[in-house]
Amino acid sequence: MTRSRPALELKGRMLPITRARVLVADSAAIRAQLAEMVRQMPQAVKGMAVVIDSDIAADLDALLAALREVGIQPLAVSEGPLADAARAVGLPVVSRDSGKSPVAPTPAPVAAPPPVAAARRPARVIDEPVRSGQQIYAEGCDLIVLNTVSPGAEVIADGCIHVYGKLAGRALAGVKGDESARVFCRKLDAELIAIAGIYAVAEQIKAGPVNEPAQAWLVDGRLKIEAHKI
Repeated sequence: MTRSRPALELKGRMLPITRARVLVADSAAIRAQLAEMVRQMPQAVKGMAVVIDSDIAADLDALLAALREVGIQPLAVSEGPLADAARAVGLPVVSRDSGKSPVAPTPAPVAAPPPVAAARRPARVIDEPVRSGQQIYAEGCDLIVLNTVSPGAEVIADGCIHVYGKLAGRALAGVKGDESARVFCRKLDAELIAIAGIYAVAEQIKAGPVNEPAQAWLVDGRLKIEAHKI
């Protein structure tokens, strides 16, 4: 008797997932913020995979439609007020703590190989100034700019961003969901800084170390910008 080939193969893999936390049950306000996110950082938003968190009741159908319209992919909903609505539409409900779906027990569990981190490419290095209207993207690696990033320019990386001149444009690090990514610059005057989809615009940034060496990173899901010598 010929043995048939396996129908499934289980492999462990680390996937970049962003948590989208619902703060207000106002569908119009959510749509307006998503539209602004798309305008400010389209590269980061499109294709972003999210788990929806909420401590308040909201219209889940409207929320899912708004996210999908801008290219965000809702994967699941955390336990909470939206859990029953999620189950009703066939969306997985996951633990708030782990972000992983509950796994039903099976008679003969199959051990998956340990997760293997994707190989990080060498950093992309840019010698020239990044001028207004230019967009530089470092896919699968860090981005190092040895010059200035002008107003209206955009630097994007799956990893960290280092700017050894003035950062006056937009910097989007960890755009595929790497929450450990950071942005460093020698002189901060940015229009926007984002890490893993969490961003601050110029009005918020100006409350920090403007025209000084600075770094930006995430702490408990919040964007922090402080003075930092590089």
